[in-house]
Amino acid sequence: MKSFVSTENNQSFARHLRQALPYFEEFQGQILVFHLGVFPAPEEGSRIIEDLVLLNRAGLQIILVHGPGEPSIFSNSPSESHFNEIRRSIASANWELQTRIHSISQKVQTFSAHLIKAVPSEIHPEERRLPKGRVSGILLDPLHEALNSNKLIIIPSFGIGEKGRLWLLDSWETSIEVASAAHAKKLVHLGTQNQAHFSRLPSNEMNTSAMRLWLEQEKIPEEAGRVWQGLLNACERGVERCHDLDSGVDGSLLQEILTPGGIGLMVTNSDYRRIRSARMSDLQRISELLGESSTEKTVVYRSREYLGQHVDDFHVFCIDEEITGCVEFHTSRDSPAALIGSLTVSASHRNQGIGRELVEAVIQEAQKREFRNLFALTMSQSSIFVQCGFEEVEPEELPDWKLKDFDYPESRVFRFKINRS
Repeated sequence: MKSFVSTENNQSFARHLRQALPYFEEFQGQILVFHLGVFPAPEEGSRIIEDLVLLNRAGLQIILVHGPGEPSIFSNSPSESHFNEIRRSIASANWELQTRIHSISQKVQTFSAHLIKAVPSEIHPEERRLPKGRVSGILLDPLHEALNSNKLIIIPSFGIGEKGRLWLLDSWETSIEVASAAHAKKLVHLGTQNQAHFSRLPSNEMNTSAMRLWLEQEKIPEEAGRVWQGLLNACERGVERCHDLDSGVDGSLLQEILTPGGIGLMVTNSDYRRIRSARMSDLQRISELLGESSTEKTVVYRSREYLGQHVDDFHVFCIDEEITGCVEFHTSRDSPAALIGSLTVSASHRNQGIGRELVEAVIQEAQKREFRNLFALTMSQSSIFVQCGFEEVEPEELPDWKLKDFDYPESRVFRFKINRS
């Protein structure tokens, strides 16, 4: 008999599912490319494939690029028969992937075809007769047609060359080329070989500049360095976020895609941290942030009713899709003055410059909209405003439309004079 008692586990599940909503919204209809270099063990592989199926059914456009089924197959000496063995292994892995996907959900449609154009790779003259190639192009029209039909794309690491010749490709390099050409939102490397080296990373979240500098300065084991350099290259070619995940950790893929914390390494471009206008779906999080700060008596309490009426006045600071701070930019028609209020940053993200970035963003908007003065009301955060060029003034300096309902004697008033030259 089903229990109607809400257990702690059920509550935790519901809470995490709600927190995943912004990520589902952001990635809806977006292309995500996953690289599976070698086929994982059945138990591990089933978890990964279940997660990919879940994302596909949720409306994310999934491309899976894979290599052979057995990692040990690479240990053999290169020969024509060895390459034929690898090709058979890749074909077998492709078939097994499709079989596993359909065993999880019969409603998932898969699409697997030779979408990669290839030319011979530049190899040692003695190996010239071996079918090693490199990507020369992607057949984007059939790829996008399949994605728009919500099919889960499976791309084996083969390429088609002149006269229909089949070339064996490096699956990781193929993933990078596919993600770049398809303008993917994410590129995710799934594997376990780099797990031991994660502790050497200065941070598990780095932008392209920091990652490039670190790779230049550090001596990284060849395979890890190859993967991480690939993440950097893909990011610099337009892929917004690139990841290296330990596929041996159950749920690592979903944690990285659908939670603010994530697991593994992420390389990003500048869009990862951004300020945007608030949306109605942000009200709960804004209310939580302001509630936390009003308890600390650093901002004035704002009711949900007030937030709903003034949501268009708020800006939020996002790290990935997690809202970590907010600020209110309040204006009045025909007034040359605007107002900053409700500046707050979550406790776990303070002292990272987020508050200052929010203030500077409002200053830029005030300048763009040609206001003459920008006022700020704060109960404690005076240093941020002083650093941004504000000066403390008496409350009587506030514009009339604000002064008439100014009833917070504990608040301090700061003013920024906008240069209109």
